[in-house]
Amino acid sequence: MPTEQENLRRIAFALGGGAIGAWIVQSRHDEAKKSRAERDNPDGVAWLCDLIGDLLDDWRPRFYETEDEYTKALYRFLNQRLPEELEQDDEVEVELWPTTQCGVPDILINDQLVLELKLEPDKGGRDRGIGQCADYSREWVTWMVIIGSPARDISNLEELLAERGLDGIKVISFT
Repeated sequence: MPTEQENLRRIAFALGGGAIGAWIVQSRHDEAKKSRAERDNPDGVAWLCDLIGDLLDDWRPRFYETEDEYTKALYRFLNQRLPEELEQDDEVEVELWPTTQCGVPDILINDQLVLELKLEPDKGGRDRGIGQCADYSREWVTWMVIIGSPARDISNLEELLAERGLDGIKVISFT
């Protein structure tokens, strides 16, 4: 008959094995949620996201009437500011409305990061944006840039993305 100490060891081993197994399953799940770009070049994507995130923190869009005008303004801003931020050997390509197998994202950066802009989207516009971003997120890190929506709409959008397992899609808001 096993002693109490042996039983505790077996239980601890089983629990530890379960934790390791859960970690492995979660790790595989997280890896499956990554875009092709993140799997191919994780360090390069992280560097690019940090760089573009910092630049977006500095962007102060003026008022435009259409989503296309905001998209063009952001495209111009990135092309103007990127050379100032890059080391001599670094290159970053910013494409406006490129045609891809996944659709036509608003801005594609280095074939790694998509910025999909939405101007004051109603429910239909948010749903359309989610669908576009879900498609893009298989290939690239994908950020939704929302302009002119109240904070509660942004919060609802982030919750919806998380509920659908699309929490890797970052939402960036400009009011």
